[in-house]
Amino acid sequence: MSRFRVFAFAVLGLLGFSSHSYAADYPPGVEVDESYDVYEEELVDGLIDPPEYDWEGFYLGVQGGWARLHGTNRFNNSGTQYNGGTVGLYGGYNHIYQNILIGIEGEGAYWGFGEDSRDQMALRSDYFAALKVRAGLTYDWFMAYVTGGAAFSTFRVTNPNFGPGSDSRTMAGYVGGAGVEMFVTHNIIVRLDYERIVFPGRSFVVGGTRFKEDIDSDAIRIGVSYKF
Repeated sequence: MSRFRVFAFAVLGLLGFSSHSYAADYPPGVEVDESYDVYEEELVDGLIDPPEYDWEGFYLGVQGGWARLHGTNRFNNSGTQYNGGTVGLYGGYNHIYQNILIGIEGEGAYWGFGEDSRDQMALRSDYFAALKVRAGLTYDWFMAYVTGGAAFSTFRVTNPNFGPGSDSRTMAGYVGGAGVEMFVTHNIIVRLDYERIVFPGRSFVVGGTRFKEDIDSDAIRIGVSYKF
């Protein structure tokens, strides 16, 4: 029995010595679990925060794409259609409330239409300009929007069937469209949009013949802008 007591005291003594030696590796009052928690907290705090994309503010960009011009008058109910390219500048200002975007945008572009239709009617125009408002929804680096406003362009009409000469008019109309934009860096935004422009009929006179021409256009563009 005395041997068993001696063995038990020896085991308890070894356990106590081992526990004291293990704790001696840490500063007084600091336990093993507490040290692990501090290390984990420092690791989490050291992680890089995800980037934030700021849609609010001014931007300026360049865009280009394809456009279709369509004109209708009393001599041609089906209308005449012209296809061409377009390139131009755009810029504006965005205001953000939570994830709702409200903005204003202006654009000016060159489009080249000057070909004759099968009935020899030619609609020639070199430019258009527009002033629009935008409304959209943002999600981090992505935005979808709709737009609408006023548009302006100058058209020159010729038709040898009516006689020599031409007539020009500066026409005002309205524009509507939709598109998507996304950040590719913190300052560079790319967009893809569709725009429809309608110019209500204006009277032209060619070779003594008066007629009203209704003109509309569809355009698809890709743009790249810099966000200031």
